[in-house]
Amino acid sequence: MEISLETVQQLAPDQASLNAAKKLLKPAKWPVLGQASDINTIWGECQGSGSKPYYTVADISDHTYKCTCPSRKFPCKHVLALMWQFSDADANFASAEPPQWVAEWLGRTRRAPSSTPAQDKPVVAKDIGATQEEPTPAVSAEEMAKKAAVNAKKAAQTKAKTDASISDGLVEFQQWLDDQLVNGISTFIKEINERCRRIASRLVDAKASGFAARVDELPAKIKPLASSEQPYVTYQELGKLAILSEAWFTDCDDVDVRRAIATAENREQVLNNPEALRVKGLWQTVGERVETRKDGLIAHSKWFVNLNKGHQSALLLDFYPASNGRKGMVSSIGSLMEAELVFYPARLPTRALLGNYQLVEQLEPTMDQVDSDYTKTLTLYQTCYPWFERFPVLLGRGRIVKDPQTSYWWQAEDGNTTLALSNEHINPVLLGSDLEHAFFVSDGIKAELMSAKTKRWGTIAC
Repeated sequence: MEISLETVQQLAPDQASLNAAKKLLKPAKWPVLGQASDINTIWGECQGSGSKPYYTVADISDHTYKCTCPSRKFPCKHVLALMWQFSDADANFASAEPPQWVAEWLGRTRRAPSSTPAQDKPVVAKDIGATQEEPTPAVSAEEMAKKAAVNAKKAAQTKAKTDASISDGLVEFQQWLDDQLVNGISTFIKEINERCRRIASRLVDAKASGFAARVDELPAKIKPLASSEQPYVTYQELGKLAILSEAWFTDCDDVDVRRAIATAENREQVLNNPEALRVKGLWQTVGERVETRKDGLIAHSKWFVNLNKGHQSALLLDFYPASNGRKGMVSSIGSLMEAELVFYPARLPTRALLGNYQLVEQLEPTMDQVDSDYTKTLTLYQTCYPWFERFPVLLGRGRIVKDPQTSYWWQAEDGNTTLALSNEHINPVLLGSDLEHAFFVSDGIKAELMSAKTKRWGTIAC
């Protein structure tokens, strides 16, 4: 029992029917396919747009057929698709007793393809090998405008609903924050995991996912600290969260605020934004950090400094499941690349996406004189982002020193500026070496040394 594709092509009333039948050649569309070889009959249930499938049956010997769809074309696309599938893979049709609806059709006078003799049919050009999707009908400018208006209205309604949900979540957070302060910061620190997880879950439900992640990561910032440092840092972090939540109520459309509280734009949105800052230059890799978040994602950060234009810093940030393993990101510490970076819109553009790039071989990259004024950078970020978590700092000539308590410090060449470091370990080569410049990521209290360039050893990662 078989049927050829040529027969399917001849049965089709027109090329459009063949095109439509091709779209139905998917197993998911046909949860039931059956055959009864002794009576040359095949059948299937095709899932359409409604809740009930279309019941389709065909006789392979005389090419009669029946379908429950309302199509006025005979045979319809369902019949053609059923025969087409049988021609391609009859093994997908399970041998079985005909179901009742097939038996009823067999017991009645079956509908033939046409009452008109074949030789009297007008010849219509058809080619089963040239099946393609039907062209999209032309849409007038007026129809496009109406569709755009409808889409804009839906988007505005969705945004309004999301904003209201986030606002409710932030109001609940502020009430939660008041409770923590009333109950005492020492009690909060003792129960910080449970308390932060509870409110973070509520914030996720409120669609404030960025804000929720920051709250959820708070215990990881506080618990590793010495007990004498924990209260101060806790007050500082809670204060930043309070400021950020108030910034939402001041202007929820501010790009920095929205990104910090809701979610960041996706790659396509940034790259397709005509107002996005694009910077070409010679970029040096100066830092890398790989962290496992509480939500199970890996946060992989890589920092770059532009050697061509005012030592601008850039962060490439990627998130991926821990199960995927560590991903490589372009280059190693100290390496160079000619690249265009596309920055996320921001008051101080820092996070970026990598465009076209090419690694550059250069033994000793040069960098113009670097400022050593840490306070200026700190003040800039405090002004623009009083809720900041961390920010990049490139400092000029200095050295790394160690105090009797085994804490590390960066000290400017003139000795007038010092910076406490959060690093638990420092490459011994850097201790006491004259540094031409060093790159840090600071939280406003301590800074993590990411890399430094020495006069003798070149760029060294930390």
